[in-house]
Amino acid sequence: MFAGYKYFKGIYHAFFLTVIILIFGTVGYTLIEGWRVFDAFYMTIITVTTVGFMEVAPLSDAGRIFTAILILTSFGIIAYAVSTITSYLASGELKKYRRELRSAKSIRFMEKHVIICGYGRVGKQAAKELLYYGRPVVVIERVDATVAEVAPGITLITG
Repeated sequence: MFAGYKYFKGIYHAFFLTVIILIFGTVGYTLIEGWRVFDAFYMTIITVTTVGFMEVAPLSDAGRIFTAILILTSFGIIAYAVSTITSYLASGELKKYRRELRSAKSIRFMEKHVIICGYGRVGKQAAKELLYYGRPVVVIERVDATVAEVAPGITLITG
């Protein structure tokens, strides 16, 4: 589907909802007020962003009700989008995604490597010995806390 969907799911949803609200507003103004698509889109943008610059043309009563509904629904959606993006940046999801991408890329070109399942006491010792003898090592570990303990030169797969 989309690259990195599991990491960017919230951002994809926020983007999708934002596009939907823009289409909803544009179609609504076009049908209710009979405006051109560009005018309806412009009015939707200034309404959704709460700029409130100036109405494209005077609104009918139905247009005012539609505008009120558009403001109420878009406010929640825009707040969700901003909080999702902020949460994504603050929680380190981008760093996690980049680490996994780098791991996948390095594994793709490895040859004659050794896979160690688990990075406990025995796994650490085995990895240390293999690295000493110059063998590429891939560690598969399901505990996220172990990621910080992995020695340099070891490729890690979490899961």
